[in-house]
Amino acid sequence: MTDPTYHIESINNFESRINELDKTWTNIYILVDENTKEHCYPLLLDANPFLEVANLLVLDAGEEYKTLEICDSLWSSMLDTGADRKSLLINLGGGVITDMGGFVASTFKRGIDFIHIPTTLLGQVDAAFGGKTGINLEYSKNQVGTFAHPLFTFIDSQFLRTLPERELISGLGEVIKYGLIADKVLFELLKDKESLIQNLDTIISTCVKIKEGYILNDFKESGERKKLNFGHSVGHAIESYFMGEVLHGEAIAAGMICESYLALTEKLITEKELEEVIEMVFSFFNKIELEEKMIEPILNELKADKKNENGVLNFTLIDGIGESSINHFLGEKEVKESLMFYFNL
Repeated sequence: MTDPTYHIESINNFESRINELDKTWTNIYILVDENTKEHCYPLLLDANPFLEVANLLVLDAGEEYKTLEICDSLWSSMLDTGADRKSLLINLGGGVITDMGGFVASTFKRGIDFIHIPTTLLGQVDAAFGGKTGINLEYSKNQVGTFAHPLFTFIDSQFLRTLPERELISGLGEVIKYGLIADKVLFELLKDKESLIQNLDTIISTCVKIKEGYILNDFKESGERKKLNFGHSVGHAIESYFMGEVLHGEAIAAGMICESYLALTEKLITEKELEEVIEMVFSFFNKIELEEKMIEPILNELKADKKNENGVLNFTLIDGIGESSINHFLGEKEVKESLMFYFNL
């Protein structure tokens, strides 16, 4: 498997990066959702007129459409328009588009070339980079997928100007995660709200470099790459329970509080550090209103998490701000306590 390649620069340079590959394709497809078709696709074409001949594949927007049925419709559309093993798929959108587009490309004809152009902060710092593809199965997150790198991931922060505020802030959930697991300086930088927009390129670059380090050393997630899962065990369970109502970053933010509470109970962090996490999360995110009756169904979602081993719940936890460790096996009782802790905040 080749190393991950990414470019953080203006979309005006996209054609040059394509030409550097010195490849030709029989067909080019561009996958968008209804939002990126309206707001991002015109920016891509204005800067790269050569893509006007590409076939456009348009999906409804939303996590609930990241399913095998939608993939089937995409494969069929590609077959009907003459796609073969020499085709290219460009995924223009957020995490749903890059997750699903990567899966569609990596499985069609046993694998065709694909490129990610993430248009959300979440996509630019996390979802579009790392070689994971995935779709949901019966509302459980990313239960079916592959490991496959795009030819490259192209990141231009100007696309973030097209986002609603809620979507932009959602991406900060992953940014906070990077600071907590690996970079205290990044965590401190996020406290400067007034300069946040001006610092976006630096923040994106820092997050990508952190993730790149884990990927290069542990592509298939058998060791240190698991650190990237902090907040995601509980977070994915919450996201699955509220499918479509709670954004990924919002769920991960709640998950980080719950899993920081678990780190406290494991004596990995202090109460002061837990308070720092809570303060940081709530400086960007509203609390998700849980009810006691939701705790058990959320726990059931967590039991289906692919990170678990032999039926035992497996967590990445922080060892202070900017440090983390993997493979903490905990019971249902502790997890329920963490959800109740969040519920009572």
